[in-house]
Amino acid sequence: MVPCRTGKRYATLPAVPLPDASTTAAIPWPTDLDPRTLCLTVDVEWAAPAVLDDLRALFDQHGVSATFFVTHAGVEVPGHERGLHPNFRQNGDTYRALLQRQTPGTAPSESELYEHVVRTTKAFAPEARGVRSHSLFYDSALMPVYLANGIEYECSYLMPLVPDLRPFAKEYGLLGIPTYYADHFDIMNGVSGFDLARLQLDRPGLKVIDLHPNIVFTNARDNDEFMSTKPFYHDEQRLLAARYGGRGIRTLLLDLLNNIVRQRRPTTTLGEVAGAWRRIAPWS
Repeated sequence: MVPCRTGKRYATLPAVPLPDASTTAAIPWPTDLDPRTLCLTVDVEWAAPAVLDDLRALFDQHGVSATFFVTHAGVEVPGHERGLHPNFRQNGDTYRALLQRQTPGTAPSESELYEHVVRTTKAFAPEARGVRSHSLFYDSALMPVYLANGIEYECSYLMPLVPDLRPFAKEYGLLGIPTYYADHFDIMNGVSGFDLARLQLDRPGLKVIDLHPNIVFTNARDNDEFMSTKPFYHDEQRLLAARYGGRGIRTLLLDLLNNIVRQRRPTTTLGEVAGAWRRIAPWS
């Protein structure tokens, strides 16, 4: 049992490997996990059902299993993994629901907020073993809360196009899994030019791809264009009418999916990555 800063004590998960200070080669890759593995992931972001189904269908058509980080109830993605996408922002529905239970003029404590948001989101996907927080929010005090709610890995670390990425050990035996590419980062910073070659997929290292349904659906090419669709975020027909006809995130994803099939690139879910990584003998 390990104490956290709130004073509570939590059991830890089995240890995960830690790298030797002199070389990352001290820890081999799991034999059943290709070092070039791609993981397609989705931050559901309260997308309309038809918009989310559109993205899921693209994966299904190309035989790719993805990880969907859910934000609300009713997200059903057969054949794919579900994780959690908790929203800790004060303008979110989960936070406002907690405020309604408070004595007027008082605010929830940090631990009350964290436990309420995680527990509420876990109800949307009770089987979930992974988490990526909304807006990539991070606080070390969240780690024991995740652990208490059955979470085994966290994927809230964006390291755009950094080579040789691999999972890493965190507090309480949790596993950290970094993200290699995010579509929202791309439309804000123009890192790919929507050219698949610029993602450098043949470099070694785990490549977690982070996608957002509305960005893909509208084929967004820059953040201003994406933000202009927010007033009709849940209107499938207006979103379809706003879809950009040239090169954008959707065309880049289609290129990626076709490349996965053509090149027989290895893909898997984050849950499978976490499981494979834990099969390595713990650091001693």
